[in-house]
Amino acid sequence: MSKTTVDKKVSASEAGGANDAGDHRNFRRRSVLWPAQLLIGQHTFTCQIWNLSLGDARVRIDLPFQEGTNLKLVIADRGEIPSVVSWSVEGSMGLEFQVGANTVRKMFKDRLHVLGLDEEP
Repeated sequence: MSKTTVDKKVSASEAGGANDAGDHRNFRRRSVLWPAQLLIGQHTFTCQIWNLSLGDARVRIDLPFQEGTNLKLVIADRGEIPSVVSWSVEGSMGLEFQVGANTVRKMFKDRLHVLGLDEEP
């Protein structure tokens, strides 16, 4: 699969529909254990993706970054996903994707059914 890089910010409505008022998650989440990298400027940091949805991911990293940090999540053979750190606690961080759900769907189109991400929650 070719490497994809996307640098487009989207609104919440473009990213996908929200669940009911009691659930803050917009998309199904799937547990994974994938190696990845975080790219900040010219610096690359190794991390591990613990879970993934069409709108965000939880990653494990030895040195978490500050909330609000802009970076790219780099997944081998999939591409780069522009993201922002939404939370950071003791070795793990939440990354909110700055691209729409359809962009992420295209990156994983051959694995959506396996990941359980082919349908809305």
